Amino acid sequence: MSLGVFALTQVDQQVQPTIYLQLAVSKQGVIAGTVHNTATDKTNSVEGMVDQASQRAAWVVTGKTSPIMETGIANLTKDDASALLHFADGQTQQWDMTRLEEPEGEQGTQ
Repeated sequence: MSLGVFALTQVDQQVQPTIYLQLAVSKQGVIAGTVHNTATDKTNSVEGMVDQASQRAAWVVTGKTSPIMETGIANLTKDDASALLHFADGQTQQWDMTRLEEPEGEQGTQ
């Protein structure tokens, strides 16, 4: 099931987003998708899981162990939500996720 496409910005930064995240989740709680950085023009696959007990969703760029982004699975159904980005050195940043509208005529084509 597609969860949508989100523009990501660090909390309290008034800048145009350059990072876009597309996510989907399976019935088993497996998360898959892509992240695209328009500043570097790089696209990477992401993978993760939903913890069934806590209902937290977490994902990383495929093949990497950090940074790990996480949020509540319910947040991924909202138009605006926050997520935490955990780095290997123990630092954590809060990021805003803003759902992008699907272009007219493209609903159900994915």
